[in-house]
Amino acid sequence: MPFADSSFDTVICTLGLSSIPDDREAVAEMHRVLRPGGHLVLLGHVASPRRPVRAMQRLLERASARRGVQDVQTRQMAALVRDTGFTIVYRRRFRLGVIERLTAVKPVTG
Repeated sequence: MPFADSSFDTVICTLGLSSIPDDREAVAEMHRVLRPGGHLVLLGHVASPRRPVRAMQRLLERASARRGVQDVQTRQMAALVRDTGFTIVYRRRFRLGVIERLTAVKPVTG
C-alpha cells in the first residue's frame, strides 16, 4: 500500500481477503500501516468447524478456481492474524461458522 509505516489508527477489511492472492502479505501490510496500539477489524470467510459445511466450502473453492477466480473460503484467519504479530481482542463466527469477525490490536513495543 502506498502509505507510510504507522499511518492509521484503524484498518478495516470486510470480505476482501477472499479475493486477494496473497492474504499473508495483505495482513502484513495492514500491520505495517497501523500505528502501535491501532486496531485491525476483519470480516471474512473462514473454514467452518462443521465437516459437511467445510466440504462444501472446498467444493466452492475448486469451482471458482476452475473459472480462474480467487475465492478462498477455508482460511484460518485468526492464525494468520496472530502469526503477523497482532493480539486478538474479539472473535465471533456467524452463518454456520463460515463468516468470522475479528478485532485485533497491533502491540505497543517499548
